[in-house]
Amino acid sequence: MSQRKNYHTVRYGTRDGELQFGHIHKDNNESAVMLRSGHDFIHYISMDHTGNEIRKHGTICRSPGSFQVKAGDNAKVTDDNKNNDAGITMDAVSGDIILRAPQGKIRIEAQDIELVANGYNGRTGYIALDSNEKVIIKSKSIDIRATETAKFFSENKLDVVGNAIMNIYGGLVDMADGATSILGSKTGPSSAEENAKNLKS
Repeated sequence: MSQRKNYHTVRYGTRDGELQFGHIHKDNNESAVMLRSGHDFIHYISMDHTGNEIRKHGTICRSPGSFQVKAGDNAKVTDDNKNNDAGITMDAVSGDIILRAPQGKIRIEAQDIELVANGYNGRTGYIALDSNEKVIIKSKSIDIRATETAKFFSENKLDVVGNAIMNIYGGLVDMADGATSILGSKTGPSSAEENAKNLKS
């Protein structure tokens, strides 16, 4: 692509900052409007109208310092948090929302936190937690319910402990361990026991 030119570029500024219309960047893309600090070259807000499908007609906020948003002073809050006004709304009409902190943490703090996934077919509507070390859940009460299946699987050790009371209920219960093929299951003959008998030592 040849070097872009704009014969209608307008700039207003002082040594403390500048406002440009039609600014052409070093990568040959053009901003409709750009506001830049005069004290740091990478401190700016740019409304671009050229570039790839993501950058074109997009807005870039760049700051070497922190980026802070504070709003919602007048938002109404109910006692049970059921009918609160939105203090801050971020709406991606299409595409994803990505939050990255490669050298830090992402923290979400609130009185209540809800994660809702509304899928429209069998391949959407899921929430995934993926960690290469630990997933720690602490609460006064934890309630996990599945309408179809629920699985807990460990490659090594799995502990299920109820210090006061442990209740295990099931319409049909299959229990098998390494000795099931010899001693049999404590719950009586089951499909798991029959399969275990066919295992080779």
